Amino acid sequence: MSVAPDARQPVARIAEARASDASSPTAVRVRTRWDDCDHFGHVNNAAYVALVRAAHDRAGLPDGRLRALTIAYREPVGPEVTVDVDVAVIEAGAARRRIGYTLRVDGRPAAEAEAVWQVPGPAPDVASSPVALPMEDLPMEDLPPLARDIGGRPFRYGQVVRTYQVGPDGAARPQVILQWLEHAVFRAAARAGWPVTRMAGASFLSLVIGHQLVLGAPAGESDELEITSRLVELRRVSGVWHHEVRRKDGTLVAADRARGAFLDFEGHIRSAPPEMLDDLLHGEPPT
Repeated sequence: MSVAPDARQPVARIAEARASDASSPTAVRVRTRWDDCDHFGHVNNAAYVALVRAAHDRAGLPDGRLRALTIAYREPVGPEVTVDVDVAVIEAGAARRRIGYTLRVDGRPAAEAEAVWQVPGPAPDVASSPVALPMEDLPMEDLPPLARDIGGRPFRYGQVVRTYQVGPDGAARPQVILQWLEHAVFRAAARAGWPVTRMAGASFLSLVIGHQLVLGAPAGESDELEITSRLVELRRVSGVWHHEVRRKDGTLVAADRARGAFLDFEGHIRSAPPEMLDDLLHGEPPT
């Protein structure tokens, strides 16, 4: 996995695809579920993976394995809400398709996403072979470069893939992987001395506003994984965690850059408590 020179936001890539492609995006509708929502009453950031996949399928696009997902969240969405989705083909290659998704509720932007799907079929560049390459033998998508890595120390924890976390392809579902990474941040904060109760006392929360997820080798049922998370970027009112999910042999299953916006409990933008950031930058405390 390397870094990519093109780190444009999904909305820019989708707009470019519309301008350069004579065909219009396909408009479909999906619906959120009560089970997709968290304790705030909003669709959880990880659950948008299911909305994107549902829109993809309803647009009649080929099924495949998700290899990368970049998503920016614009507005909270509640349960049992109809979401209008414009689905646009940005690139269509022999082995992969890059698809853009613009999600709206009552005409207001809810999220923009860009996904790379592995297209089932013959191995690329081997026209005579009817056998597809294993997914993990194909190169991972790239993560965009960081302007400056602030050098946060890592937090680590183990995760075993459970039966109910595996999809029809036998691999841990991407939505589940994002849920693991969300837990990793709360666990890291607690290990650093900032459990949810202390953050509540400081009227502080971090709301996920974007993911840049890339997927590598699949993780199957009962696989033992290690999840490593560290702070890599801080701005006045937001921060970025870099996560990696690996098998016991070191094989990379997923990597993600998750940006969180800093808010108080009334929803106002604020800076994070400096002492909390200092504790998080020190990484996993000794046991």
